[in-house]
Amino acid sequence: PHPTLKPIDLIRWLMRLVCPPGGLVLDPFMGSGTTGAAAAIEGCRFCGIELEDAYLEIAAARIAHRGRQRCAPERRRSEEEGRPRPPSRRRR
Repeated sequence: PHPTLKPIDLIRWLMRLVCPPGGLVLDPFMGSGTTGAAAAIEGCRFCGIELEDAYLEIAAARIAHRGRQRCAPERRRSEEEGRPRPPSRRRR
């Protein structure tokens, strides 16, 4: 895994706060593609930049996989409520 992997639920929540539906998300340090995967789920366009070929391949696979799962019922509910939903908290 990438050394600075972020929780996808957190990235999705942040994206809903600042990016309009269908907006463009730029990630100049893409790593393993968490932001791109979140953009695919949320229905946003995405442009990612990564120097390491190994991470580029991982990111492309993750984004393609999440793009096939696209359907964000959480986004629809939060838009109806007029505010973004916070990320879910998992108990350990």
